[in-house]
Amino acid sequence: MLSGVFFDLDETLIDADGCHREASRRAFAAFGMDWDEALSRTGPFFGRRMREILEARRNALGVDELAAPVEELLVLRAEHYVNLFPAGVCLLPGAPEALASVRDHGGVAAIVSSSARATIALTVEHYGLSRLVSFVVGGDDVSRGKPDPECYETAYLRLQSLRSAVKRDCLVLEDSSVGVTAARSAEIPVCLIPRYPLAEPVHPEYTLASLEEFPGLVARLSGR
Repeated sequence: MLSGVFFDLDETLIDADGCHREASRRAFAAFGMDWDEALSRTGPFFGRRMREILEARRNALGVDELAAPVEELLVLRAEHYVNLFPAGVCLLPGAPEALASVRDHGGVAAIVSSSARATIALTVEHYGLSRLVSFVVGGDDVSRGKPDPECYETAYLRLQSLRSAVKRDCLVLEDSSVGVTAARSAEIPVCLIPRYPLAEPVHPEYTLASLEEFPGLVARLSGR
């Protein structure tokens, strides 16, 4: 039986890539920086915390902390994301059903993301997912982001505060190589549903083509 499932958020449950890019583009522009140029110099950072992404891309443009403080970039970018969210983010097909399948089989569903807690809360509230999600762990709840396992270790401890659980009876759902690495380092089984080419090869226990296949995996792992 599955005791708990830890869902990544961006590009796992929601399509938010375009919204994230535009929010970052506008925040960079406020400091006279070109986000697209920074992107071309650094490549993708799927699964990383936003602080790390903004800092790396700012530095790639040769701009220092004094000229563009990362805290100010984070605040400005978050404001743009909130404004863009209603039209720029959507649930991926099968997302509510995937979350509900965990509850229906007696498990606990949680969201564990590199995004800030406020960003996760925006999604949960906007789409009415609070009845399906027992708790969240955001990037600002940990000191080290993915691929470090801290986020999933934190989620596991929180699950244990709700019910008796062992790691082999939990599951992580991820879309990125850094997320899979974090889960495996935490010694929690992981299912990969990739939406974009992976940054590096990984070896999850399960791989699915789409989120719509996930309830079937939950049923199989729950022995039903």
